[in-house]
Amino acid sequence: MPWIRTFITYCAFPLNFFGAQALALWWMGLGWSQGNIIAILSVGTAVLLIGLERIHPFYPEWNQSRQDIGTDSLHLVISQILLPKYGEMALHLLWIGVAAWLTEKMGGTLWPSHWHLYAQLGLALVLGQFFEYWAHRGMHEVPLLWRLHATHHSPGRLYWLNAARFHPLDTSISLIVSLTPIILLGASADVVTLMGVWVAVHGLYQHCNVHLRLGPLNYIFSMAELHRWHHSLKLEEANSNYGNNIILWDLVFGTFYLPKDKQPSSDIGLSEFENFPKGYLGQLMSPFRWSRLQRRKEKEG
Repeated sequence: MPWIRTFITYCAFPLNFFGAQALALWWMGLGWSQGNIIAILSVGTAVLLIGLERIHPFYPEWNQSRQDIGTDSLHLVISQILLPKYGEMALHLLWIGVAAWLTEKMGGTLWPSHWHLYAQLGLALVLGQFFEYWAHRGMHEVPLLWRLHATHHSPGRLYWLNAARFHPLDTSISLIVSLTPIILLGASADVVTLMGVWVAVHGLYQHCNVHLRLGPLNYIFSMAELHRWHHSLKLEEANSNYGNNIILWDLVFGTFYLPKDKQPSSDIGLSEFENFPKGYLGQLMSPFRWSRLQRRKEKEG
């Protein structure tokens, strides 16, 4: 029925996203752990998107498996579950002494803990995403860093599980630059939990193969309409929309890209490497075998 597809196009993301934030706040009040909250909301969102991609796909051909589900599942476990969990713990341990020193020197925490929790979330995102924006942009503009980030741009289609395809070193850099300033300033565990929910739900929708239209919300979220251009084979299109969770800094620094007169191509991936490794181990080793990949391309060309 046409009305169902229209409802999905305009309402699926905002209802899911803001509903997840509300549930997270409620469950935190009940004393639920950060891990359980993020896990339940992530799994629920993924199950919903699997259905929506079949009902109302942006490109039907992207629903065809390209022997990538196993590889992306390994990326999910390592780069999106284990690394964030233990990486966050490590960062807290690393910076807890510095944060305590700053608090003592300043006569109190620098973080506005008296603000409403959602206002604190907004501040955390604006601050953390500033550093993540420049890290992501550097991944595209610095050849050595591109070796790490190329894994994320290697798939030939976008679907919900692509949100997990990141080299572990890429994930580690993003985690460090986004969380370090929040931890140093003394943000609470509740703020970090809400950030985790934002990142999880937003990331799944950002890469999903669902026909979505966000209208004015495209000037807040770095959502699928914007992110499909970021995966373009054309550098002038791909080197844009660097914001991973909000689009603010792309608007500030002039890298926002959302043309009104054309649609992003379904042909995506890495233009320089058609035979980029498909398996997890090959992708894990790809930054360290870059010259070999280049020589293979030249030989095949």
